[in-house]
Amino acid sequence: MADSQSTSDTQQDEENMNGARGVGTAVMSATQDAAGMARVTAQRAAERLPEAVAGVQVAANETQRRLDELPNEGLMVGTSFSLGLGVGLFLSGANRFLVALALAPAAAMALTIFGRNQDGNAASTATPIGNRRASARATSDNS
Repeated sequence: MADSQSTSDTQQDEENMNGARGVGTAVMSATQDAAGMARVTAQRAAERLPEAVAGVQVAANETQRRLDELPNEGLMVGTSFSLGLGVGLFLSGANRFLVALALAPAAAMALTIFGRNQDGNAASTATPIGNRRASARATSDNS
């Protein structure tokens, strides 16, 4: 009877080891599958990266062109709105990424305004009251 118990104990130990090996093999297989999927996904993303970068460049150039066409007053209103939205989101505890997205247009518009002020042409068309251009009536009165 002692022999039969030791034999059954040995069989259970072997089954437990085989079960553990099976779980270990399954985990290794799942890990390799996940690594393979990650590699394929990264390769697909790398193939599409040049198209994405080109698209972002086109969008940035178009945005800058449109900002250059806006008058200073429009840029000031847009900058103020975007800053207010960003500060409001920040004070309400919104996600930092969302706050940054709200402040990005303000930065672009402010840079456009400051870029205009740095140009040599801005100084020649400016009046003593800031960046407003001289009206036709004001120039005809001075002549």
